[in-house]
Amino acid sequence: MAAAAQGNPHATHALGIQGRYQIEAARQQIMAVVGPGKLIFTSGATEANSMAILGMALRELRRKGKRRKVITCTTEHASILDLKGTLRLWGFELCRVPVLSNGRIHLDRLERELDGDTLMLSVMTVNNETGVTQPWDEIQALAGRVTVHTDAAQAMGKVDALPQRADLITLSSHKVHGPKGIGALLIRRGPKPDALIRGGGQQEGLRSGTEPTALCIGFGACLEISCRHHTETRSRIHHLSARLMEGIKGIWPGSRRIGEHCVDGIVCMHLPGVHAGRILSEMPRVAASTGSACDAQSDRISHVLRAMRVREGRSCLRMGISRMTTVDEIDGFLDQLGAVHQRLIG
Repeated sequence: MAAAAQGNPHATHALGIQGRYQIEAARQQIMAVVGPGKLIFTSGATEANSMAILGMALRELRRKGKRRKVITCTTEHASILDLKGTLRLWGFELCRVPVLSNGRIHLDRLERELDGDTLMLSVMTVNNETGVTQPWDEIQALAGRVTVHTDAAQAMGKVDALPQRADLITLSSHKVHGPKGIGALLIRRGPKPDALIRGGGQQEGLRSGTEPTALCIGFGACLEISCRHHTETRSRIHHLSARLMEGIKGIWPGSRRIGEHCVDGIVCMHLPGVHAGRILSEMPRVAASTGSACDAQSDRISHVLRAMRVREGRSCLRMGISRMTTVDEIDGFLDQLGAVHQRLIG
């Protein structure tokens, strides 16, 4: 594999042909898990989200179509919400439907927004901060024939199946312990988005640039391993998540989980009375955060918590549990948290 990974997969020599074969094998590994379609490798989930949203907007402009509304919700990832300015420049509206206090999209408001001007709908499968899952049966019924995109980066390995109605699906490698810097957009059905990155015409002209062979191979292999151990891993993570939450509630009076209908493995807890950043500063070896890892450098209250109308949003701690997490690590964290509670609150 090492030698083939050095060859340009679009070259006609032996190393290139071998690299191209291995990329296609990785593509098939991934589609064996997420379902058939056209899989376009990207630099990660952020690029895949842009490819889906902006690519479909470009397609509509090229066709001289009249649909100018892109609908999403207020708790989406910043890589969706921050497209608002670009879409506005191109003459499109990014409509953000509010969520209820439990984190789920307001279905009545969504139904009112869906109309003949709607180009597409983009709703996360699993929220990256809270683990909240959306009511996809109802969303799919409302969507009708509108193109549907879902950011499923956080869903991989945490749910049994991705939304059936989604036409475009964003995937990420490092969420299944694969290499960073590689993701994909799965185009299941319907129109293809226009290319945002042009040049050499790679990947059928949908995303030019030489694919990173080694990263593609790693993505495919890690997703296959994750799928192979899916049932066992989900059971372990379920028990570890329950152990973590019950332990926190026993240590920190008034603590509660943020959100409802959440997957295991993403635990956002409200710990009243103390800034979560102060708690983490007392536990420097703990890998947790005050929100999404993407926003961890900011002291602002997370837009997700604001959208859910969470009081004392700065007192929320977000913890992730993976298939590599152990019982000893959970118990060690709880011991440290108990000591922090004694020092800060008494």
